[in-house]
Amino acid sequence: MRSAFFCSGAAALLFEVLWFRSFGRVLGNTVWTAALVLSAFMLGIAVGGLAATRLSRSIRRPAHAFALAEGVVGVAGCLIVLGLPLLEAPVGRWLAPLAGHPDAMSAARLGLALVAMLVPTIAMGMTLPLGVRALAQRDTSRALGGLYAANTFGACLAPVLAESYLIGALGLRGTALCALLLNMAAARLALRSSAPQPAPEEKAPVRWNLGLLAAAAVAGAVALALEVIWFRLLVLHAPATDATFALLLMLMLLGIALGSALAPHLARVPLAWVAAAASLAVLAGYWLALPAPGSRLNDIVYYAAVLMLPAAAASGALFTLLGSALRGSRDDPQPAIGWLTFANTLGAAAGAALAGFWMLPQLGIEKSLFALAAAYAVLPLIIARRLLPVAVAAAALLLFPFGRIDEHLARAAALYRMLDGSSVARVIQGPTTTLQILRTERYGEATAWRLVSDSYSMASIRRESLRYMQLFAWLPLALHEAPRRALLVSYGAGNTARALLDDPGLSELTVVDVSPEMLAASGVIHGKRDPLADPRVRRVLEDGRHFLRTRREQFDLITAEPPPPMMAGVVNLYTLEYFNALAARLAPGGLATYWLPARQFEPRGARAVIAAFCDAFPDCTLWSGVNYEWILMGGRRFEQRASLKSFVRLWQRPESAARLEASGFEHPAQLGATFLADAAQLRPWIAETAPLTDDFPKRIAAGRPLDPAPEEYRRWLEPGSAERNFLASRWVAAHWPLEFTVDTARLFWVQAVLNGQAPAGPAQRLKLLDALLRETNLGIPVLWLLGSDDTEQRILARHRSRDPEQAYPLGVAALAQHDYPRAARFFAIAAKQDRERADELAAFAACRARSPRSAAC
Repeated sequence: MRSAFFCSGAAALLFEVLWFRSFGRVLGNTVWTAALVLSAFMLGIAVGGLAATRLSRSIRRPAHAFALAEGVVGVAGCLIVLGLPLLEAPVGRWLAPLAGHPDAMSAARLGLALVAMLVPTIAMGMTLPLGVRALAQRDTSRALGGLYAANTFGACLAPVLAESYLIGALGLRGTALCALLLNMAAARLALRSSAPQPAPEEKAPVRWNLGLLAAAAVAGAVALALEVIWFRLLVLHAPATDATFALLLMLMLLGIALGSALAPHLARVPLAWVAAAASLAVLAGYWLALPAPGSRLNDIVYYAAVLMLPAAAASGALFTLLGSALRGSRDDPQPAIGWLTFANTLGAAAGAALAGFWMLPQLGIEKSLFALAAAYAVLPLIIARRLLPVAVAAAALLLFPFGRIDEHLARAAALYRMLDGSSVARVIQGPTTTLQILRTERYGEATAWRLVSDSYSMASIRRESLRYMQLFAWLPLALHEAPRRALLVSYGAGNTARALLDDPGLSELTVVDVSPEMLAASGVIHGKRDPLADPRVRRVLEDGRHFLRTRREQFDLITAEPPPPMMAGVVNLYTLEYFNALAARLAPGGLATYWLPARQFEPRGARAVIAAFCDAFPDCTLWSGVNYEWILMGGRRFEQRASLKSFVRLWQRPESAARLEASGFEHPAQLGATFLADAAQLRPWIAETAPLTDDFPKRIAAGRPLDPAPEEYRRWLEPGSAERNFLASRWVAAHWPLEFTVDTARLFWVQAVLNGQAPAGPAQRLKLLDALLRETNLGIPVLWLLGSDDTEQRILARHRSRDPEQAYPLGVAALAQHDYPRAARFFAIAAKQDRERADELAAFAACRARSPRSAAC
């Protein structure tokens, strides 16, 4: 029977992983939807436990009933995975009338999830009571501990196996069939151990110990709440990817399994002391789990094991011993374990929601851990009204290491603070993320901002990110004659929103984001110039994919800067099905742009995403925002050629012109120099690649940035190749302003500087600098080539002083303005402090001062 429970646990967790992925697409991939789906999952199991208590007298062969339940789980579970994708569009239409009513929408989501999962989760909830009855005569702790341990051991392997192999090789549907086979194996193994049992004799109604049931409910709530809080703490040290969550879930379930297996050996320990030990284990885990010294897998596993295993093991033992205590001396264990399952999973459903929606936003990570340890500490009062275990646990809680969270937060931001020389301006702990806002200063003013979500830099305001994020907006704004309504999916740092609002003709901008923390950061970063304060902006706290499915409105422009593709759930915003939904919301003649961070994909992943986008948008084109931050653009019946007047309108407004110029678009023709390829030119590259789809999400092949970038990426960025593609492109011939075609072609070589691809050697750098000054009137490439930018120059202009440290950037500014005598003076001053950096520039500027157009310099 233990082998059957091992297979059952593995199948159950496989289905849970698959269901959460499927419901994320259909109901929205938000923390609120995840909590509702988890609640529905737990409620179904609770109902199954209750059903097991009612059916104990009518079941004579519990092993047969267990096998039947496993079959129901497998068949119904597969139907959910196979059927939910077909329902995404219809469910979107059904939920559309509730789009402006969040409470009603949440109730509808919970109802849909509960209805969809009710049959298989009820069957899941019945399996443990049936298995214990089939195995146990008198020693419930041994039977329950063995079966629950086997079940949880199977469960702990399933998520890692799914994420590391099954989903990638077989897809979601193929993985569902694997889960079905495991259910069938569990049924077969159970039938082998089948033996008829007499039905329990009729007795007087049993009065259950309500204190033990209440303790089971509280223990379930605390265990699931701890899972939520632990995971939030752990992603301060590891990226919040599907693989990370699978690994952490494996460790937690392993602890529960070990505790269940050890429970029979703890049968003589008073239950109240086991509950107190759970409180002490939470405290000990947080005490001993010092911030991980590195981000290697071994570091994270060790840190997570120290944090979670003690309390998880105590939780597993507590669950098992509560079941044994509930049975008491009764002949039939099925009702007792059914009531235990009901109470524990009902509490778990409440605990997960409580942790995500109230504890994290109101208490933060550290105080939440303290509160949950305190909740375990009071369980002895509920179980047996014993004060001594409570007093011991409470005394230990006086040693809780308050303030250690600061070490964890510092560790999460350490790399970025070192890179930027930044400081933490604000920390926001909310339901979706722990957000640190980093500020980089010079001369008392902010020169850059960075948003670190958990342990990953999600967005920033610095010259490179400003360039490509604003290009998401500037490119379609220039090409579209008269955009009126725009949609931005994922707000980030507000760079794209601000660029969209540069067009005074835009009457409405809808911003859709799942993270209230990211939206809250906007006011901190932008102050009085907060794009979200613009009266044209409408904010929607929702998953972008679900928004597209539940709204019928159409937009002239749609763009997005989603989270990094490696993050859990973000793949839903890169699949063919999502891009088709995006295209459906475009008005005729509309344009969509999309972020393609090439270096975060293996080449096969980038090709899969491009193939999906080009399937949805046959007129797709590829552009370079900066370096390997690429942009995909496509239209819906986009047939127009932008007029010269429309194309240059952003350069005619002082505010938008200043931002365009600061990002390296000093002339409208430079916009075209970001072109890489059109659909016909991309086709040979992606021809043999299957598109990224919902069923095969692992085709995205996303991870940490590749360094160095693969050769096939570098070929696309080669200026000569990009220029040839531009001149040969049918898309360019049909849509690009004819007045700028020649000028654009002449500017591709400058793009290498703005892409950060300038040569590192001083001789080559001077040669490139010389070409920029003799062949163009552009200033920003000169600033970037020599390590300055417009932000620094504006601050210097406001804080003029005789500080020698300012001499170098002031010399760079003079050089960009072709004021060679002034540049020579400043570089001469700078050379006294940093000869290696400024000496050659001083000589170059002096030569230019004597002979401005000479090639000899």
